[in-house]
Amino acid sequence: MEMLLSEIAIVVDGDLLGKDLAVSSFSIDTRTLAKADLYIAIKGLVFDGHGFVDKAEIAGASAVLVEQQMDTQLPQIVVKDSHLALAEVAAAWKKKAKVKAVAVTGSNGKTTVKEMIASIVNIDAPVLFTKGNLNNDIGVPLTLLKLHEQHQYAVIEMGANHVGEIAYSSHYTKPDVAVITNVGAAHIEGFGSLEGVAKAKGEIIASLGNEGVAVLNKDDAFYDFWQGIAKDRKIVSFGLAKGSDITASKIEVDLQKGQFVTRFELLAEDKAITIELALAGKHNVVNALAAAASCLSLGIKLKQIKQGLEKMQPVTGRLQPLIGKKGGLVIDDSYNANPSSVKAALDVLMQCEGKPWFVMGALAEMGQDSEKKHKELGELIKSMNVVRLLTIGSDAESTSKAFGIGATFFSSQQQLIAFLEQQLRGDETVLVKGSRSQKMENIVAALVTDFRT
Repeated sequence: MEMLLSEIAIVVDGDLLGKDLAVSSFSIDTRTLAKADLYIAIKGLVFDGHGFVDKAEIAGASAVLVEQQMDTQLPQIVVKDSHLALAEVAAAWKKKAKVKAVAVTGSNGKTTVKEMIASIVNIDAPVLFTKGNLNNDIGVPLTLLKLHEQHQYAVIEMGANHVGEIAYSSHYTKPDVAVITNVGAAHIEGFGSLEGVAKAKGEIIASLGNEGVAVLNKDDAFYDFWQGIAKDRKIVSFGLAKGSDITASKIEVDLQKGQFVTRFELLAEDKAITIELALAGKHNVVNALAAAASCLSLGIKLKQIKQGLEKMQPVTGRLQPLIGKKGGLVIDDSYNANPSSVKAALDVLMQCEGKPWFVMGALAEMGQDSEKKHKELGELIKSMNVVRLLTIGSDAESTSKAFGIGATFFSSQQQLIAFLEQQLRGDETVLVKGSRSQKMENIVAALVTDFRT
């Protein structure tokens, strides 16, 4: 699959300087640029890609897309806004690929749901899906630009930390199916309130065409609000609430040979099918229901949905059970955290054998009520009969104080790790969780052998 520079210039309302040629790959980073890529120079907060055009030429770029004419031998497309042009090219590229697209957003679970959908679809059809954290207004277009003829589906994760970001990403993605997993107090600093988060997540629904399907969480308090946004569009609901189109029963969580197994009966289209999920927790059952609802909306059968869900493996740093150096269980949930995901992780912790310990890093982007929210977490953790709570990160001191006896706040990871190494006996289950900024994976690495090797 390829596009002529002259075609791209029309799409982005730019001027082509130099000879016309076809391109089939794109890059915004000269460190990873491959030969013949079209280099798109983006102005960021720290770096300006225009300062690397010479490096792009040396690395073998076939052409460049820039905001002002550059001193280069390469053909160049000059535009007013290269950031916007990136998205416009991505939209045209996706249209050329003729794929069915699923877009997934939500405060919790969007990465897991995206991986589940990809696992299901990939059984009999090539699928492109978001890798890593490329889920923002830059990452989404870059992902779309990886599409090629062999792909039949695209599964695109969409995150946001401010109003309008999901509207922007979904406008250029134009999904056939849009999924909202839930609303929680994630990135609340950028949205002002839970209502602000719900409104931002709802932006994804407006990108659906008349034939599009909105897959919505009936358990969520904002289900009716999203239903109103969807208007006459088709809605498929999922959840444990009565009346959900896709639901579950007979949920059991077990730990077998160091791996979590969650069994449940998936109920859909007047049929029931038993699923064994290699993931922990009721919240992952709901994630599986979201994935099933999305795939049913694409016309995929329940048999394939079962196969794909049962192939699904834990996402790195998300409730991964590991054996600690002293023989106890360490649950690595270090990827990120918000109040909702803390509660879900605690539910899993309480289903494990061993004395429940919780090592918690402070939660970021909690807004003006951050201290209050951290205090409430301390009360919640205490109510769930956690034996020891160890916290780090300034706001998490409120969590330790609210927990009371059995809680300790640390000012450095070195002190916290030293305490764990001294106090752990091997009969504990240690949950490690916190926001990305706290780098809680360092603590997990100190507690287990061969961490992520």
